[in-house]
Amino acid sequence: MNVCRIPFLVLSLVLLVGAASAFTCYETPTAPDGTCCLKIYNLQESNRAQLAGPVVVDYAESTGNLLVRGPLPLIVRNGTGQAGNCMNQADWHFAYDELNTMMQNKKTTAPAYFSDSKKAALISDMQDFNLDDYRIIDISLLDHGDINSLEFGVLLREFGGVQSTCSAPLAGGTLHGQTGNLISSAFAFCPSIDQHCKDTIDSDVGETCSFSGRIDQIITLMNEKDPSGKKRLIYYHCVLGSDRTGSITIGYLQKTIPALSFIHAYKYAEYLGKESQGGDAIWPPNPAARNAALAYCQKIGADCTEDEAHRVILPGRDTHSHLPGQEDEPVVTPAPTTVPAPVQTPVPAVRYNPAKSDEATF
Repeated sequence: MNVCRIPFLVLSLVLLVGAASAFTCYETPTAPDGTCCLKIYNLQESNRAQLAGPVVVDYAESTGNLLVRGPLPLIVRNGTGQAGNCMNQADWHFAYDELNTMMQNKKTTAPAYFSDSKKAALISDMQDFNLDDYRIIDISLLDHGDINSLEFGVLLREFGGVQSTCSAPLAGGTLHGQTGNLISSAFAFCPSIDQHCKDTIDSDVGETCSFSGRIDQIITLMNEKDPSGKKRLIYYHCVLGSDRTGSITIGYLQKTIPALSFIHAYKYAEYLGKESQGGDAIWPPNPAARNAALAYCQKIGADCTEDEAHRVILPGRDTHSHLPGQEDEPVVTPAPTTVPAPVQTPVPAVRYNPAKSDEATF
């Protein structure tokens, strides 16, 4: 098991117990005020190998807007890794400078599913990247009820106490002394694809937001030119950056790249952010998050094939090397059809005599 993911047993206990103040911390020491960091890593470059780090999912060439997925964008510890002690909740803050640095360090990378021209445009735009040039729109997939109330409360404070919910119009807020927006977009897991799951795909249910509405909102935000004249950096996240975040990544890719099958989108969600070829440093969405994405796939009538042997070639590609984690499979070009040489009738050994009546004449 990847050590940077919360063990399944611990996560299950957290979900069962409820309010943050009610469960055992599972780490020592806690902050002086008793705050528990729940094994969360700071969003910072020195922790990149332990995180499903910030990575570009899409780029709008017409506006320069960026869609970025990642983990919780907060600084919660006073050091690197989990050796750094948990800070008091009052000292938790948005990882603005750290996010800026992490994005600047990815100037020459682009998703494999981008066309060559789109890759070139993104890389060119990223050469002078500075977060100050962007309006940050934070789409929080956190449950801000019992489970993630601590983390969401800090985000809300950092955005000036202003939020919009689900697909409602953006509410004015500030971050780092600039205009910024926080969208509370609580995610609904699907333990199975039953009617309740399908309802959460189509509609806001209770305190959770529609999967379809969320994807449509992201697409709209990406295509719009911001009234401020700035570009937008739309950052969507949960805590770890793998389950809820991965599910939305799958849905977004299938909605915006119609040729992409479910297994392709799932593999991209699993490998986006992978920094090394060894170990377990991939981020597959958990089964309940995968089910939510699969239900959305069925909703929009996309290719919902789950078999990893099923592959398609993206436009402009002649191999399957774009699909991470699998061997390259060159396209097999049929060999030219060979036309057999005509069979010649053997010439009789008897000498031709045109005088004979039974012979053909010319």
